[in-house]
Amino acid sequence: MKKLSDEYLPVRKAQTVYGSISGNYAFRGEKTIWFESTLERDFILKQEFNNNVIDVIGQPVVIPYITELGNQSTYTPDFLVQFSSSNCDDFEDFPVPMLIEIKPKKKLVEDWDKLKPKFRAAHRFAADKGWKFKIISETRLYDQYWENINFLKKFRRSHVDAVDQQLLLDTLQKLGQSTINQLPAHLFKDKTNVLKGIHQVWALVAKRMIACDLYCPLTAETVIWVNQDDAFARNI
Repeated sequence: MKKLSDEYLPVRKAQTVYGSISGNYAFRGEKTIWFESTLERDFILKQEFNNNVIDVIGQPVVIPYITELGNQSTYTPDFLVQFSSSNCDDFEDFPVPMLIEIKPKKKLVEDWDKLKPKFRAAHRFAADKGWKFKIISETRLYDQYWENINFLKKFRRSHVDAVDQQLLLDTLQKLGQSTINQLPAHLFKDKTNVLKGIHQVWALVAKRMIACDLYCPLTAETVIWVNQDDAFARNI
C-alpha cells in the first residue's frame, strides 16, 4: 500500500514551543515526527505500537476557514494517520485515513467557541478527501492500551540473545500460545534463567515479535503468541 507520506509532508517548519515539551520522535526507526506537547508525543507512541497504523504525518495540511468573528484564517491539524487494510475483506470496511487534533480537555472546554469553526472546516475537508476528522484529549488518549505500551517502552532497547530469541519464538510457535511466565518455565529449569527468560519475553512483546492483547492489563499470566501480523516486527 502506498503511504500518504509520499504525497503529504509537514506544512510547517518545526519550532520549539516555549512552556511546553517539544521535539522529534523517532517513529519505528523510519522517520522523525515533530511533536509540540506531551500529549502529541504520547499519541505518536500509541500509534507506533498499533499494528494497523502504517503511517503518521505531522501537521499535514493547511485548511482555510472563517473565524467566529468572520475573518479569514487557516488551521493546521496535528496529525494524519493512515491505517492498513490488509485485514479487511469487505471494501466498505476499509479503514480511512484520519485527520487528528490533539487538545487538552480544559482547552476544548474553555476555547470551544473559538475552536468550533476550524473544527467544522476540518470535518468538511476530511469528508471531501474521504477521510475522517477526530479530536483527541487526554481522557481518550490515556486508556489501558496506553498503560500497557508505556510499561513495555522500557523493554524496547533490551538486548535479546539471537539464540535465546529463536528458542523462545520457535517454542512458542509449537505451543501455539503460552503466558509470560509459563514460556520461560517451559524451557528453563533454574531460577536465574527463568527470570532472564521472562525479561526476554517482555522485550519480544515490546519489539512486537510476540503478540498479546494490549487492551487488557498486562500480568505474568498474560496469554502470548507469535506475532504473524506485523511485517516488520523482526526487523525492529
